[in-house]
Amino acid sequence: MVSTSSKRRKGRLAPQDSLRPGWVVNCILFCVMLACIGGCYVWLGVRKNSRASQIHLMHREIADFSAQIEELEVQISRRLSPENLRARVASANLGLQPIDIGTKGRFFRLPEPVISREPASVAPAFAGNSYP
Repeated sequence: MVSTSSKRRKGRLAPQDSLRPGWVVNCILFCVMLACIGGCYVWLGVRKNSRASQIHLMHREIADFSAQIEELEVQISRRLSPENLRARVASANLGLQPIDIGTKGRFFRLPEPVISREPASVAPAFAGNSYP
């Protein structure tokens, strides 16, 4: 008769020939974890690249706005130059008297107007009213 221990030995496979369920589960978990780490790496790379492109676009817009501001400041200073103001007043033909504002555009203090104590015979003209 065959002993029970010998039957057990024949029924089992050699440890080198069999795949144990624990090893299979460990291999599957390792592959899943490796895939998750790779997916996270790719996702973070995409996020980094998109953020970098946003920052680059923002720097480009800031440079464009700075250039526009400088251009507008040049235009404003050109339009406020004394020569340009004199030419615009002359072309408007408003009958204004020129005031000497100096070379750097500083205004000189004008003499105070003379106020007469006599009553005004004509009503002052306001917006919408005309002289009689």
